Amino acid sequence: MHAMLLALFKMSRPVNIVIAMVTLVIGYYLLSALPTTAGGIEWISLILQALGFAFAIAFANIQNDIWDLDSDRLNRPERPLVSGKVSVAAARRAWIILLVLTVTAGLADSLMTKTNFTACIFFVLLSALLVAYNKWLKHIPLLKNMTVAFLCATPLILCLFYPTGLKESIESTLGISNKIGLLYPAMLFAILLTTAREIYKDLEDETGDLKAGIMTFPLIAGAPTARRLAGLICLFTWAILPLPVAQGYYPMLFLIITGIAFTPAVIAILVFANKRNYRNAQKLVKIAMFAGLIALVVSC
Repeated sequence: MHAMLLALFKMSRPVNIVIAMVTLVIGYYLLSALPTTAGGIEWISLILQALGFAFAIAFANIQNDIWDLDSDRLNRPERPLVSGKVSVAAARRAWIILLVLTVTAGLADSLMTKTNFTACIFFVLLSALLVAYNKWLKHIPLLKNMTVAFLCATPLILCLFYPTGLKESIESTLGISNKIGLLYPAMLFAILLTTAREIYKDLEDETGDLKAGIMTFPLIAGAPTARRLAGLICLFTWAILPLPVAQGYYPMLFLIITGIAFTPAVIAILVFANKRNYRNAQKLVKIAMFAGLIALVVSC
């Protein structure tokens, strides 16, 4: 029993859960809307939203592993379902329970804080998108990569639409346009780099996907084209780093920190990709994403 629970925990992708939670906190921090600030969201809201993302990521990944069992036998033989550490029936029960908990977390937030069911609607829509991705969208080349990229930005999207500001005064609430200005660099950073990372992931799985009959962008457009596109996305992300500084949303310190951290990372990513070491390339992209978020916090 203990071994099975540990395997289910591994299937939930705990690293991705932590990244989503940190991204959520950073989003509210950038808006000056953490519970520790005047007019910020309540602690219970932050906790329930973090749990909602944890449950959502866990259910989606476990469900995905069930529906991807055939291809994982070729690409990921070490995964719990393939190795027999977890049965399909147990995994199915787990993702259904986690799906219910995802919606429950959003509903609880809405009922306890009376925020017009914003969180509840958000987590219902997020759950629907995750199921749609696992069932249909992931089979559409490039669209699947872009969907994953969008999903990585969903904690920031919740921050964007969740009501913040003092409840007693509508005027004190941060406007949507100001929120977009403060959050779009992080959202753009996450979406672009996740798209690149997903392309590198498809390049790594190319042989197994071909045997399993799964059509991905590298298989359709060719590995060189896919590799070039991922590299161009990384370079484009690096090139637009000065944009939020030029627009006045972030100080010069943001550009200095991201420039120092991201420049060598992009070079290393391109070198690894050119050597067909796609696993290290995608790991570096994930590290670069996290470093970018930290740079936002430090510079603001």
